[in-house]
Amino acid sequence: MYLFFVITGLLFVIGFSIVSNFIYSIFSVNKVTNFLNSNDKTTFNNINICILPNIIWSFIELPLLGYNSYFILGLILNIFINCSVMYIIVYGYSLISNQNNEISKILAIIVASIFGFTINYICLLAGHQWSIFFSIGGVLIILILYIIIKLFPPKSEFFRGIKE
Repeated sequence: MYLFFVITGLLFVIGFSIVSNFIYSIFSVNKVTNFLNSNDKTTFNNINICILPNIIWSFIELPLLGYNSYFILGLILNIFINCSVMYIIVYGYSLISNQNNEISKILAIIVASIFGFTINYICLLAGHQWSIFFSIGGVLIILILYIIIKLFPPKSEFFRGIKE
């Protein structure tokens, strides 16, 4: 059962992330599209494309897999590994080629999601039964923290970028 949800979640996150990466080509710029993928070219905005789809997917799988004691750990590690691999691929490619194109970003989304969901799957296999309320609370806390960081980014170059 875990493998089915991991593969389905992987496809959902990759699809949603690619759509949100090209959101400005599909829809006009407004508050919703700016929240989904900000047009600020900061480091955080370049690597956080897969965070919101992962959180949304965790709400979808929460009723069935939320009883696993490592559900939240798997989600946190999925997000961390995902952002780390995105950073390595996006900025590694831009260092090598001196450019930043969309093909490298799509490749980064796919590879990062595969690594993140592999770790998530391993965590789910290691877990055991427990109360689903801990998982619900954990996902809600992660969502609230993500929204706070998107709306009120900390004052650092990682979140706000370098002003030219």
